[in-house]
Amino acid sequence: MRVILHETRSGEPLRELSFSAVTWSTAVCAADDVSVTVPGFTRAAEGLRGLIVPKKMTVTVSDEDGRCLAAGIIGIPEAGEDDDGSPSVTVPGSGPEQAIFERRHVLPYPYGSLVDQQGYPDPRYDTRLSGIEYGTMMKRLYQQAMRHPGGELPVVWESDRGGTRQRGWYAVDGKPVQEAVRDLSELLGGVEWDWVPTLDESDRLRWAFRTGADASPEITSAFWHSWSQGGKSPDIRRLREKVSSEFLASTAVFTGGKDEDRVLVSQRTDPTLINAGFPLMEVWDTSHSSVSEQATLNGWRDARLAEGQTPILYWSFDVRADRAVAIRKGDWCTIDIEDHWWIPDGTYTRRVIGVSGSADDDWLGVTVAGEASW
Repeated sequence: MRVILHETRSGEPLRELSFSAVTWSTAVCAADDVSVTVPGFTRAAEGLRGLIVPKKMTVTVSDEDGRCLAAGIIGIPEAGEDDDGSPSVTVPGSGPEQAIFERRHVLPYPYGSLVDQQGYPDPRYDTRLSGIEYGTMMKRLYQQAMRHPGGELPVVWESDRGGTRQRGWYAVDGKPVQEAVRDLSELLGGVEWDWVPTLDESDRLRWAFRTGADASPEITSAFWHSWSQGGKSPDIRRLREKVSSEFLASTAVFTGGKDEDRVLVSQRTDPTLINAGFPLMEVWDTSHSSVSEQATLNGWRDARLAEGQTPILYWSFDVRADRAVAIRKGDWCTIDIEDHWWIPDGTYTRRVIGVSGSADDDWLGVTVAGEASW
């Protein structure tokens, strides 16, 4: 495993870091997370104090074949000693969507005063997008933010996809870019997004920005992994199952936009769970204040109610790293269960939504998407 320090804005490599510990994790529609520990009182730590600068520098973690496993723009480094008095510096990092774009706002470049002389919002600085897919909207929001001086990052963009979507953001609202992207992904028909770090032959960091298409909103790859839980040499271990009731609901009430004394409301009750012996549970959602069409609000209500008709099974486990080469969030896998003490025998298909690892472990942590329990 290699850990390399890069300039955030250019991606240029500065120095390979020696380390005593490394952990990393990735997840669908979430920023990469990296933590590197560099031992003190060693040549590895010489000169690092002036290089490990939050935001200005980025760390990448790659395997022996040069595949970048995760990357993070440096957050808050911490130097200190453990209980035995051994010194070290811990360098955490997260992907640009968290480290940068949570603190950038939906504003064009250049822009002036956001209000006119009478104090009314100036519409010249609003952002309006139309005639494209949701994924391309996300890309345009990031690209607009990166046009500002100092906003550049080394990114390879996917091609535009034309469509029928339209959306707008008022400049005076100061909407964080990442919040706007997250809102798009959570819309009815919204799509997934991903910042994929890559290293070229000169160890330069580049981010590949990817999104799902309107017709296929999930980001998947060509890799399909097959693992077995039983037998003398199983591929997975520590299989854990949770049964969650967090989404259960028999009644859903959704509110939309307000106009003077009127408010858009959509409500519905499904007696399926009650008839099956469950106590009444309700969900009240006020997060769709921008919705002005009854049919759209009804769609949100129906989707949420359908989601809440069964407890959800969640699996997580460890898989041998050599049986999960090039695994990424979004991949699909087939898991053969045999003689498990809790889960029935069978072949189960699941989608990988999270991967984690460390420098001193031959196993990777995997989380798969939840499935209905019946």
